[in-house]
Amino acid sequence: MESDIKELLRKNLEVSERTLQLVQKMHRAVLWGRFFTLLKWVIIIGGVAWGYLAIQPFLQQLLGLGQQVSGLQKSLPSAGGLDGVLKSFLGK
Repeated sequence: MESDIKELLRKNLEVSERTLQLVQKMHRAVLWGRFFTLLKWVIIIGGVAWGYLAIQPFLQQLLGLGQQVSGLQKSLPSAGGLDGVLKSFLGK
């Protein structure tokens, strides 16, 4: 009877040690998963920020061009607008 209890305790200890190893591996996998998730978001947000900074001068030029076109449109004669200017240019 006592040998059966010792055998059960030994098996229980082996199973407990194996379970501890598996839990440690799972914990390590979770930590690496968190690290790579954080790295992924840093790359995404950094890429968006870098892209905005790289494209910002072009956007400013485009907005400046839009304001120039808007100013030109306002300076056209109000009676005929763009159609009146084109008609007078074409001679009609």
